[in-house]
Amino acid sequence: MTSPAFPSLGALPGIAPGTLLATIAVTTESGTLGLADGAAASALRPLAAGSGDVRAARIALAPGASVPGDAPTTAQAEAVVTALVGTREGTVAEVAVTLTSTPTADVPTADAEVLGTVELSVLTDLPAPQPGAAPGTREWAGLLQEKLTADKEFSDLIETYDGTIGLRIGGREVHIRGYRGRVLEVTSRSIRGADFVIDISGAEFVSLMRAESNMFMESAMLRRLSSSGSGYEYLRMTTALIRVIDLCRGLAAEAGWGHPAAATDTARSEGASA
Repeated sequence: MTSPAFPSLGALPGIAPGTLLATIAVTTESGTLGLADGAAASALRPLAAGSGDVRAARIALAPGASVPGDAPTTAQAEAVVTALVGTREGTVAEVAVTLTSTPTADVPTADAEVLGTVELSVLTDLPAPQPGAAPGTREWAGLLQEKLTADKEFSDLIETYDGTIGLRIGGREVHIRGYRGRVLEVTSRSIRGADFVIDISGAEFVSLMRAESNMFMESAMLRRLSSSGSGYEYLRMTTALIRVIDLCRGLAAEAGWGHPAAATDTARSEGASA
């Protein structure tokens, strides 16, 4: 495996969701597991962490992708922080490593075939994170509830709705319980469950937060997110969902890791509806 120089933890400008930890070439003759092992190592070094600090790991091959187990294979590994979660042990960095075929002069990184992803939860020595750095947690849900409750546009969009919108962000569920224009609660699990759940990977959520504009519909059409539950309610609440993403983008911008324009756009919209 190629071993380039990595910046020390103290040399990084600041770690937050969206921080690019490494982009390196990984070569293995051990198939999928070999690539995953090399990719994980590339993500751990900038965090000053070792294999013993990994609290969870998940490997997923892209549909149709294959990695030979009996011949050298080289892939590009890009490791990005997707969340910083405070725990009793310390701050856990959630990292998504995307494995793609090696870019060439004819095929740039953006168009390279995605082979799969490695999702890691890594215990670090980072300071306690802000609630806004941990999408999907109870604390983050509380911040989102404040935004939704104060937002007249969202209230208008759920004026005739009596139900629960579900989001799953990086594996953590957030249920938004609405009733006739009011947000009753935003919690990890509502009593009646959600009418439908939109499943967004940590990496895709970071992309949505950092994009120049709200790309929710584009992500849905490209199947970079999925849904379960009532398709009828999902379609009925699509515009409300877009507004939820607007407000999530505002939270990310205020926490310092989203697109800066999102905070301004959200504030302008809230001011106009006041």
